[in-house]
Amino acid sequence: MCNCAKTVEESAKEKIRAQLPEGSQDFSVELQGYAWLLGSSVSMKNKLNLHIEYEVPKKKGGFTRKKQDMSMVGNYCMFCGEKYPEAA
Repeated sequence: MCNCAKTVEESAKEKIRAQLPEGSQDFSVELQGYAWLLGSSVSMKNKLNLHIEYEVPKKKGGFTRKKQDMSMVGNYCMFCGEKYPEAA
């Protein structure tokens, strides 16, 4: 499995740190949009968050708004294109 998440996070950290005002402290950078998957082994894959909204009819007429959040997990690294190992 590739090491892109760590590499990109470290690169971003270096570039952003160089642009901070002198005397800045307590600095952190965290690459988000990854999921830890637990199974026979532990793996990390990129993910996208989906926010879904829709209206459903009420029995007495009218509609009620429903909201739902889900995640989609990728099969390939979004940075280098390497295919993630199959989940066991």
